[in-house]
Amino acid sequence: MPATPDAALDGVLTGTERAVLRALADGRQRTVAELCAALSAARSSVVHALNRLRTAGVVVEHPSSRSVRGRPARGWSVASSPGLLAVVLAAAHGSLAGVVRPDGEVLAAVHGVAGLTGAAGALELLDRALADAGVTQQQVELAVLGLPGPSMFARTPAGDSLGGSHLRRFRHWDGRPAADVIGEFLDRPVFCENDANLAALGEAVYGDVAGLHTVLHVSLTHGTGAGLVIGGRLHRGGSRLAGEVGHLHVDDGGQLCECGARGCFWQTTSIPALLGELAAAHGRTFTVSDLDAAAASGELEIMRALRGFGRSLGRRIADFVVFLDPQAIVVDSTLGAASDVIADGIREAVDQYTPPMMAASVKISSGSLGASAHLKGAAALVRTEHLLDASRRG
Repeated sequence: MPATPDAALDGVLTGTERAVLRALADGRQRTVAELCAALSAARSSVVHALNRLRTAGVVVEHPSSRSVRGRPARGWSVASSPGLLAVVLAAAHGSLAGVVRPDGEVLAAVHGVAGLTGAAGALELLDRALADAGVTQQQVELAVLGLPGPSMFARTPAGDSLGGSHLRRFRHWDGRPAADVIGEFLDRPVFCENDANLAALGEAVYGDVAGLHTVLHVSLTHGTGAGLVIGGRLHRGGSRLAGEVGHLHVDDGGQLCECGARGCFWQTTSIPALLGELAAAHGRTFTVSDLDAAAASGELEIMRALRGFGRSLGRRIADFVVFLDPQAIVVDSTLGAASDVIADGIREAVDQYTPPMMAASVKISSGSLGASAHLKGAAALVRTEHLLDASRRG
């Protein structure tokens, strides 16, 4: 029996029963107390809903050795575990495919080349991830696609209004919508989300800052961007592009950007730009791994450059702090030890350019999930947007 009700059963469910099923949709066991807290519902209502769902064969009760106030705390879960999630990330400066459980457990992660814009490369990457996880396409319930640009919870091109936008090269592979390519390969529903948003949601739900109300995550490895999570859910804005810090304006006479403007922030303050500057200054090529190694060993010249990069970024983030008053700013941790140094630079700028009370209240640190942030973010997206429900109705 599916982990969420079919159309016939759904027609007779109460609101509480639907809410309970959504809370259990990721397959994890939860106690009655945990469900009451998550749903802000009375215990009697939750227990009544669970008993009705158990009678219908939709949920099962599990004995537990834990106890609450001397009573055994029993866990509840859906009767049939939900399927797996396939995740594909294709951004300007890197690509990733993985397989993850709806509860956030990562089964496989395979990294690919930058600027992945072709169907063959994307499908080969996904095939490798499925093989590494030891699963078949039939075991996948749905797919989440992380791409530059706005959220688009649709598989068909009808919802994609990018027109001649520079984002089209990332969202169309060989002339076809990327979601269609993945959807036909898996024969499963595909849901598109901004790549930076996935990392933000992963850190906010599963990382060290989990539980904080307002979290701003800064992505660096796959491009300069940010994602904002408020109350455990993404804030996307009216155009679904909130957080595009890379396109903040810094120079009227700057280089022409693909977005049509001149002097966008990412052109001078991005990891590729920093690597290029370091290469020119030191007469050799630099990679992200070099930044990690240099920061870990305390190489002063490189650490100084990283801290300066963080201050430049922090000067812009300081404005976000004044407007949003977030509880935490999380820096992309895929740069390894370099992320900690960049976070230090951001802290210096925030301390200098924001009111003291705001600066003191915001936690600034590198993330705790590393490369798995996007994959765990996909699992969090499925839960917070009830995509398992949507896939079975679509």
